[in-house]
Amino acid sequence: MDHDQKLLIHAEMLSLLENIPVSLVERHPVQFLMHLDQVRQKAAQHHLTALHDLSCAFETALQQAFQNGSGLVTAKSYLDAMQDALGPGRLDAGMTEALMANVALRLGGQP
Repeated sequence: MDHDQKLLIHAEMLSLLENIPVSLVERHPVQFLMHLDQVRQKAAQHHLTALHDLSCAFETALQQAFQNGSGLVTAKSYLDAMQDALGPGRLDAGMTEALMANVALRLGGQP
């Protein structure tokens, strides 16, 4: 039963991430942030720490990206990392940091 529950949670979270229209970042940023908030809340509810931490970092990064006009690039990078976080097994704090460093490298910054 526990394995089946994990599969359902995984499918639910993956669906939430895949159904966030990246184009909303530029056209309707408030709606995009509402979708992101839903992911963050569900991740917290299901104790998916890595996904929760990435969504929090994502929101912070978007604030700066909106000012720089790089919201689309930031959104794509973080959404990819968040989908990676849903990979097999749960990620510990070290893996969360590694995923965030990976996002920073994708965006051309320093980890």
